[in-house]
Amino acid sequence: MKGFLLLLQFMTRIPTPKMEYEPKRLGKAMKFFPVVGIIIGIILYYSFIVLNQFFDSPEVIAILIILIEIILTGGLHLDGLADTFDGIFSYRSKKRMLEIMKDSRIGSNGALSLIIYFALKGTLLKEVISIDESPYFLLVMPVIARFNSTLNCGVAKYARPSGMGKSIVEETNIVSVLISLVITLAFSYYFIGMTGIYALVVVSILGIYFAKLMERKIGGITGDTLGAVVEMSSIIVLLVGAING
Repeated sequence: MKGFLLLLQFMTRIPTPKMEYEPKRLGKAMKFFPVVGIIIGIILYYSFIVLNQFFDSPEVIAILIILIEIILTGGLHLDGLADTFDGIFSYRSKKRMLEIMKDSRIGSNGALSLIIYFALKGTLLKEVISIDESPYFLLVMPVIARFNSTLNCGVAKYARPSGMGKSIVEETNIVSVLISLVITLAFSYYFIGMTGIYALVVVSILGIYFAKLMERKIGGITGDTLGAVVEMSSIIVLLVGAING
């Protein structure tokens, strides 16, 4: 329970009892990262229910849902997305890419990645909302996305000799990935049936490819790439929902 609360405290802005930061405990708790997604998904789902009573426009609802999600996570994973794109698309050496990713300033590639991300997410959310007036994809999207982050930890090494994400990656083993998978599989299938399985398979395949790509590009994964994979996975889940709708 302490590990899960630490994970919830570290990965979201949801109020929790204040826990002392313990890297190894946080890493061992990554198997429950999809449960963090379940909590976020429930909040997003009921936010939609409330917003749907006040707004007729799916565009407005989609924008507000995105805003609520950013508030819940503090934009943590978006920061990772921007940093990852800044580094990878600099086309420098591995060492220089990692330095760029660590820079707190956002570059042109990072800014462009955020523009594309928000355009895609807003469009796909609007589409999913229009298809289904009670979109269970809002429940499932954060869960599958966070499973993919756990999966990345289980299939790749950490790129840096030290760092906040090192223990998270090193403490996530195959057992953690399997526990995370069972949670995600059961939750996704219960709410959206085989579409959830399709989304999970697609996201997992692309997630493994991304992790291996990062190993080739920068020698492994980092906290930033784990954030990036969460955000990119959410787009893929919504895309599967729009296609299957």
